[in-house]
Amino acid sequence: MKQSMRLEGRVALVTGASRGIGRKIACALAREGAAVGVHYHAAGDLAAEVVAEIAAAEGRALAVKADVRDRHEVAAMVADITDAFGPVDILVNNARQLGEKKKFLDLDWADYEPQIDIILKGAFHCCQAVLPSMIGRGKGGRIINMLSTATETPNWRWHAYGAGKGALAQFTRHLAAEMGPHNITVNMVSPGYTPTKRITTHSDEFLRDYLAHTPMGRFGRAEEVADAVVFLASDEASFITGATLSVSGGKVMN
Repeated sequence: MKQSMRLEGRVALVTGASRGIGRKIACALAREGAAVGVHYHAAGDLAAEVVAEIAAAEGRALAVKADVRDRHEVAAMVADITDAFGPVDILVNNARQLGEKKKFLDLDWADYEPQIDIILKGAFHCCQAVLPSMIGRGKGGRIINMLSTATETPNWRWHAYGAGKGALAQFTRHLAAEMGPHNITVNMVSPGYTPTKRITTHSDEFLRDYLAHTPMGRFGRAEEVADAVVFLASDEASFITGATLSVSGGKVMN
């Protein structure tokens, strides 16, 4: 007997889905039956690999390009997904840009702008693009914004990135309060440090200290973060909104 899939018949959009955690989220949603828009900005070849991986597992996916800072490009991206699969039921705002690790007095406002523009403005544009249809159809929806434990573990390395994610957290809570009457849940998944193929510049000393202060004594896996997203996208999480699900091995305890 074929195993039932929790998200069968639904349509998802995952931003920043060409690599890392975003890629695992896209694949996990597809594995549960959702048709997935695999968003990318520059890495079209990697997005095509994600689509091929999903297709090989008999899932449905479409690579879609957009600069999430641009409202018109986001609207066109959502229109392409809608034409291919139908209206978006699940939005995962995962797009981000790695920033330089600088102490405050070495920063310029230009270091902050990409983080605010991609993390917060990008989520703003994507939410505005999918919400009219979610509200209009009256079937509810799921919005999941990717946070970070950097908002709960202050460190000079996270000035710009942490500010962007902190703003996203407040955006999420306010949107959850407004969308509740429409049966649209808006939640956050907050990963701890999760190694992926994407190059980072953390020192060995930083990584040792991070593990020493993580109760479970290991780093997270991208698949574990994706599982948390799938849960919040599913019917099992139908009465959860405005919440933060920390996937950090106890590094942060809410």
